[in-house]
Amino acid sequence: MKCAQPKISIIIPMYNVEKYLRRCLDSVLNQTFQNWQAICIDDGSPDNSGVVADEYAARDKRFVVVHKKNGGVSSARNVGLKRARGEYIMFLDSDDCLHHQTMEIAYGFANEYGVDIVSFAHNKKMYKSITDGMDAAQLIKLYDSENYDLKNIKYKKTDNLIDFATERNHTAGVWKIRHCYPVVHMYKRDLLAGISFDENIKISEDFPFWTAVLLRNPTGVILKTPLYFYIPNMESALRAADSKKVFDNVTMATERAFNIVKSSQPSNEWYRVWAREFLWPFVIIFMRSFQYSNAAKRLLANMSRQGIFDSPQTLRAKKYKHRIERIISQIS
Repeated sequence: MKCAQPKISIIIPMYNVEKYLRRCLDSVLNQTFQNWQAICIDDGSPDNSGVVADEYAARDKRFVVVHKKNGGVSSARNVGLKRARGEYIMFLDSDDCLHHQTMEIAYGFANEYGVDIVSFAHNKKMYKSITDGMDAAQLIKLYDSENYDLKNIKYKKTDNLIDFATERNHTAGVWKIRHCYPVVHMYKRDLLAGISFDENIKISEDFPFWTAVLLRNPTGVILKTPLYFYIPNMESALRAADSKKVFDNVTMATERAFNIVKSSQPSNEWYRVWAREFLWPFVIIFMRSFQYSNAAKRLLANMSRQGIFDSPQTLRAKKYKHRIERIISQIS
């Protein structure tokens, strides 16, 4: 089937995912919503991921495969953004998959309410069961067999999405969007115009991206319906990274996000919310993997001079600010 002007472009980076890829692409093929374009980016994968994707493209012209030199997930997503032609954009990691109604439901709410973003949930029960040792294929079949009636799905509509977005794990609010994953959202393509992923950042690259999106004050619909099947992959970049790599990348992502905000000059209230819900949670993440070398201490000192640590919004954040100040004072 060929779609001249797709309603949804779904961007799927691929690297060393041959053993997971068919279930991912099948979940796209099985969507009840048919007007889509799937952009599969073979990021120089050393296995047969590109070959598998080519098989799907040969059978269905809605699949578009791009083969490129390895550059990381940010580079692959940027290629996908450039090739996307849909009215809306979704991201799908190639070791994950979708509920068969994901596009139908997301597009239905976007079309009904004219919002910039529709956010949905990943299936936490499935994730926990897989980490406990249950078979992923059986669980996908089980949870994908559930059918939803759009009229009965509860939702929250907002004209100010930042009031409902957070990186904090333990925060009040039934309708909170937790964590700034690029997946579990459908974005209006016009909203993402001019926004890209920083290709120098290999871990937490989503933080600067999501910050740039929130700065555009998007409208949104939030769903609690578990439409995304996040499958634990022990070979993923984050799980395989050592603490120094995590520290280096998360500090880089935090600095990049802060500079995006600083150059945009948002209102004081917007900055206060963003600092509380995103900036300081990321600061706490990289402080947990802190490397007590002089190089790391100097990196913290440089971030401090930029003002990154100037506005702790919670008692916990203030505690970490004092800790950072003590560490910086110990530079030899």
